[in-house]
Amino acid sequence: MNMFNRMLVILGIILLLMGCSTILLMTLGMWAPEQIMPSPWHQVFTPFTQLDGTNWWSVVGMCFGLWCLGVCLLFVELVPHSRKESAVTVKKDDLGQISASLTSIQDLVNREAGKIEGVLESSTTVKESPDGIHLHCRVSVTPQATANSLGPQVQERAKEVVERYLGRNVVGIHIQTQMAPLEKNTRKVQSRVR
Repeated sequence: MNMFNRMLVILGIILLLMGCSTILLMTLGMWAPEQIMPSPWHQVFTPFTQLDGTNWWSVVGMCFGLWCLGVCLLFVELVPHSRKESAVTVKKDDLGQISASLTSIQDLVNREAGKIEGVLESSTTVKESPDGIHLHCRVSVTPQATANSLGPQVQERAKEVVERYLGRNVVGIHIQTQMAPLEKNTRKVQSRVR
């Protein structure tokens, strides 16, 4: 949501809170309509001071419920949302910024892992930190492959290809091997040679 729309939503929420608070305070008898509005307009709010029984509870309940909803919505709008990064910063200087998309890095690592004998498919997640790039690779392997020898090969190739592509240090590569196929909803590249 852009800033203008966000400001309109916040303004609407504040108006809702003010309206609910005003009606609630008049219904509870804490404010008289004459104190809030000029002469002809206070007659609009006078009926809220004369409620009894079920009507009184209905108005108080509705105002309190809308007030609580408004406070929650205002909190959600004002708290900064964490955005998932979609790119890794490669270089930042006076001319501008160079970045690489996470999906391209993931595809690059998955393609490189798929070239290793014994790897059926792989799925990679990439995280950027101040000290460098962190990779988490899930690798589906053949039953004949051994994690002891396959893991270091994937780590070495992934580190080499990412450092060459980005020019930044890879400080951590976590490899998780499994014989079962990977889930269908993750980005993966199947091996071309099996």
